[in-house]
Amino acid sequence: MSLPPESHIFTGAWINWSRGLILGSTITLSQRDGTLLTAFLGIFVTVAGAAFWRILSFLIHQYQAKQGVTDAIHHQQQAILRNSSSPGGAAWQLTQLAWYWRRSAANSILRSLPFIILAICNMLLFAVAGVFSAEITKAAGNETLIHSPSCGYYVSPANQTEMPTSQAIIGPNFLTANDTLAATTYSRECYGQEPSGSQCYQYPKPNIAFTNQTVACPFEGEICRDSGGFMLDTGLIDSHTTLGINARHSDRVQYRKVTTCAVLRTLPYQTMYNITVGGEVQQLVGYSYGKIAGIGLNNYTYEYNMNDVIGSNGYELVAYGGMSDGIPALNRTDADVTIMFLASNAVEYRSPVLDPWFQATFPNNLTDTSGSNFTQYVPDFWVGVLACADQFQFHNPANGRSTPLTSMAGLVNPIENKLEFNNIQNATALSLFYSVNYQQTVYSVYSQGPRALRASDSLDGSDVISPGLPKNQWQIEAAQFFSISMAKLQQMMVNYAAGPPHAYDGMVFVKGNETLCGMQKIRGNNGFLSFSVLGVAIILILGGLFILISLVLDPVVGFVRQRFNWDDHKRLQWAVDEKLQLQRLAFEGAGQGRWKGGVDSIPTTLSSREELVGFGDNPNKYHPVYARHGYFGNQSVGVVTEGSPVSTPTATVEESKTAAFTSRESGRLLA
Repeated sequence: MSLPPESHIFTGAWINWSRGLILGSTITLSQRDGTLLTAFLGIFVTVAGAAFWRILSFLIHQYQAKQGVTDAIHHQQQAILRNSSSPGGAAWQLTQLAWYWRRSAANSILRSLPFIILAICNMLLFAVAGVFSAEITKAAGNETLIHSPSCGYYVSPANQTEMPTSQAIIGPNFLTANDTLAATTYSRECYGQEPSGSQCYQYPKPNIAFTNQTVACPFEGEICRDSGGFMLDTGLIDSHTTLGINARHSDRVQYRKVTTCAVLRTLPYQTMYNITVGGEVQQLVGYSYGKIAGIGLNNYTYEYNMNDVIGSNGYELVAYGGMSDGIPALNRTDADVTIMFLASNAVEYRSPVLDPWFQATFPNNLTDTSGSNFTQYVPDFWVGVLACADQFQFHNPANGRSTPLTSMAGLVNPIENKLEFNNIQNATALSLFYSVNYQQTVYSVYSQGPRALRASDSLDGSDVISPGLPKNQWQIEAAQFFSISMAKLQQMMVNYAAGPPHAYDGMVFVKGNETLCGMQKIRGNNGFLSFSVLGVAIILILGGLFILISLVLDPVVGFVRQRFNWDDHKRLQWAVDEKLQLQRLAFEGAGQGRWKGGVDSIPTTLSSREELVGFGDNPNKYHPVYARHGYFGNQSVGVVTEGSPVSTPTATVEESKTAAFTSRESGRLLA
């Protein structure tokens, strides 16, 4: 099975009922749109992280704000907290602060370390959150819904008498052959071993699990050989968890298949006779197990021409189902019986084969080209016969009612009258019932012949020599046939939703149930990304909350402090520690400009054109300060009120070069 084309994948919001209403809410987007959403979420988390740091900075600043004078390191910490736009920048500035104050303040590192750690933790936390925001796609899983306008399946027309016989046969046979070949390939990769190929992860489950056990002969009398019977049982297969039909618990259907196989005795049912063809006498052996519907074979169920052994290669395997008049021992009204005839032809084995279906213990002594003698073993009989009885069951998990284990035909009345399915369950049961017909063992074999055998894998290039087979090879083959039927079930459910992969002449297309057509899940991204609605919502809500709080915290707390005179000095310190307010204070301290908006976010001068501020000519290269006097263009710098500008002495260049200033010199520099 190949994944449906992109046009068959549903994009939008849907609920994956495997996880329930909340956790299962999912958004599926194309690869392009999903990549954009992933990138947006990563950026959004980064912005939310900056907002969260803004909140922490505000709270720490307000906690530390003190009335009165304190040392310079305190005010520098407050300024960094007030003006840092990111936790990374704050951590770096606080680290520098601790380093530069290490000699002047012995506890500078201890005073800054808690804030540095907090900033780094904030940065790392949201960095990791940004990276893992993409993980919400994994939280939603890699399941998508099929949405195809071609949803449905092919059936044979009700009236086949109006079309040529060849057309009535070729269409169904071609459909069965294609489906069986694809299912066989899949079963060999994904059943009976650890799934390895990428195709094993396309269906909701890589394979449908089943159990096996040795049981008594499933047929009456002494028709079975001493090996008894071998039963394979799926247990109840859930339409949602195993087959991927996305539905609530109340809308699910459960299905079960049980197949019991046994190797049959041949001698009591075989007849050897001669026929003449073109003047040549040929030896045949016929096997009488009953008549096959639509097949006429001279009263024999199967005939084998012993002359065909000469020059033949490999195995021959023929399967029949629908025995209209089987012998009493094989007449199972509660099961669909498939009978298989295996001819080993010219195959020989390098060691004795004790398996009852492939049994080969007669030695054939040979000599190779070098003159060395060796022994190979030939089959004990011309044809081995294996019969399998297939039984099916439906179960309603909503009310606990079940049909009996029975044949396909025996399911119809119990499904309609006993299980009390709702509309969605009925649609699901109908799609499953269509597949049940092809679950019979005969459909795993007859279109493939010996290619269905695992024993064929051990033949050499000439298809006549095998190293040998285990004594339970017939059970291995029965499990293989069963696996093919399970793989076909998985395949047919997806093909129902996506639409048949091919058009088949002579068959009628039936449109699928409209509700059921939009419920089939498959695995694999296939160019699409699925996001958890809950995950996206958590990121957007929490991130949006952080951003909103960071925007309103300052004005709201400031309003409350001013309105109720609640430590209002903290509001004032938060305001003046803002970088533009610090700049205003520096200009005003130097007597430059006439300023307004002393507690606003942006302070301004009374006139932007007439009041120019900044360094005077030739600022000190080692300790620059704003000058109190001088002219910028036509404006006298440093005039605060009407009158002459005030001249303030400044430090000399030699003083500025000094590593440490006295308190008096520092006062002169800052005056």
